[in-house]
Amino acid sequence: MGEKYATAGPNGLAAVRSRIAPVLNKIREGALSRENNRELPFDAVESLRAAGFGSVRIPAAFGGDGVSFGDLVELLIDVAQADSNVAQVFRGHIGFTEHVLTLPEGTDRDFWLNEITSGAIVGNAHSERGSSAVTAPQATVTEIGGEYRLSGRKYYSTGSIFADWIYTNAYLDGDYVTALVRAQAPGVERIDDWDGFGQKMTGSGTTVFDNTPIESEHLHRVTGNVLPVTALNAIYQIVHLATLSGIAAAAREEAIDYVNQRQRGAIGALVEVPREDPQVQQVVGEVATVAYAAAATTRAAAAAIERVQDLESRCIATDGDFARTDTEVFLAQGAVIDLTLRAATDLFKVGGSSATSRSRALDRHWRNARTIASHNAEVVRTRTIGQFLLGGSAPAALSYTTDESEGATHDVE
Repeated sequence: MGEKYATAGPNGLAAVRSRIAPVLNKIREGALSRENNRELPFDAVESLRAAGFGSVRIPAAFGGDGVSFGDLVELLIDVAQADSNVAQVFRGHIGFTEHVLTLPEGTDRDFWLNEITSGAIVGNAHSERGSSAVTAPQATVTEIGGEYRLSGRKYYSTGSIFADWIYTNAYLDGDYVTALVRAQAPGVERIDDWDGFGQKMTGSGTTVFDNTPIESEHLHRVTGNVLPVTALNAIYQIVHLATLSGIAAAAREEAIDYVNQRQRGAIGALVEVPREDPQVQQVVGEVATVAYAAAATTRAAAAAIERVQDLESRCIATDGDFARTDTEVFLAQGAVIDLTLRAATDLFKVGGSSATSRSRALDRHWRNARTIASHNAEVVRTRTIGQFLLGGSAPAALSYTTDESEGATHDVE
């Protein structure tokens, strides 16, 4: 990237929130128009880039804010409350940044820390359509004369259409590899063909690599074709949970705003003014309650990740530590999904048929929540939790293999 975007320094959560608050206000103001017109949020992403959102976790020594992982989750909930599409755009970037923070000191780590602080955004392109697991890709890398070329077709490429770099995977002569590809490199095509009924502006469509060059320093072979057990599985999942929590908070605010604007109560209502109606007040209170619970549950899961990250930074984390963290985050997943879907549904209890107006698009909160909840299926999570608690395989063990067998579900969708 080369250009410094954010004001660098060791800033805490309050300082970063203050810095990005005007940006989030503008993103919130444009969310409804983008939804109704299917406008990809390029301006929103650029404004967050300029405000340094992508580098809040980078240490101050490299020009970032150095906030904690828990603080990042708080900020992500804020972004999702403004527009959940924009929050999800950064999922791959967040996962990759957390990976970079675990790298040993050296040229590779320094390059990425400086690149991210300079404003670079990293997108994700791991999943493929078809029968193969995400850890058993059909994409291939070939080496000719010391130069590497990538060919393949990826789907669920969240954020890549907005990105400067695309994090992907493939096979090279039978070895599983990961690669960072420049988004503007020859042979890269990013297609906005995501056809889900929710999260429609996340750029989660197709990415095509057609004989695309890869710089050798950004190509990494996975030793023994076995992905190391890390906190990344839990990190990728909690981005979904933070986004869901932001949707629940948005539903709460929509309920409050809708009721305050209404001047006429429903036929048979206890009082004429809706905001003074005890039943309406109860519904608003219930929506606020479940939104609060969703955020609190997400924060608890973030704390579990922070604990294992501390162990990981001291090189004393065990597979069991990661398994317990995955279990805590998977437990939170089921709760946050149910809470958010309830908030997005009960929102409609505060009004009549006008609440279904397309001009308000209140249904987007449910559609977006249902779409996110459908990633990384909850039913599989609950089964793996039960299996683990009953003395079976740990969730992490099921998630970090390049085998195409059942359970190869490295969580990047």
